[in-house]
Amino acid sequence: MIVFDDTKKKILQILNENGRKTLTEIAAKLNITHVAVKKQLMKLIKNKVIKIQPLINPSALNLLLVITLIEAEDFEALQRLKERFSDCPRMVLLASLVGGYNMLALLIAEDMDVVESMNNVCSIRTSKGIRRSEVFMVSELIVPKYINLRLIPSNERKSEITPCGLNCCTCPRFNEHKCLGCPATKCYRGPL
Repeated sequence: MIVFDDTKKKILQILNENGRKTLTEIAAKLNITHVAVKKQLMKLIKNKVIKIQPLINPSALNLLLVITLIEAEDFEALQRLKERFSDCPRMVLLASLVGGYNMLALLIAEDMDVVESMNNVCSIRTSKGIRRSEVFMVSELIVPKYINLRLIPSNERKSEITPCGLNCCTCPRFNEHKCLGCPATKCYRGPL
């Protein structure tokens, strides 16, 4: 088990402020060696306490955020949702909840047409086994300002089938230019 001592906390605080700080810069602020900083970071990474990755400001890209609260009928339905949507490139956060709703999904969309498609056609909320759901548009992302997005280079988009098992290329909304498609498919025509 990892103990969060003050040195680890200070290293993470510095990286939270600026993730591009070098080991030498962090070491100078803490009056320790850069080797000691590296050892601390490597220990945290090895024990899966932290993961270093780029974060993106969705408002800088004019992306919309949508929260969907879901009450699945039973444990099996909840498991099916997890399996089906875990690899969705629009999924920023997928979490099990305790309470009236038992799942939360935070998704990104490029425009309101995509939001409509996500909520009515290829949505987690229209999946089998859903008892009820509610959808909320995020008006402002306050904390954190930056989030992890799954960006897939266009040369890696080889399939017409989405990670959730649908075919965007044959979808009527896609063909009527009312949706940009899934960023994981070769037919996607959006900026991500």
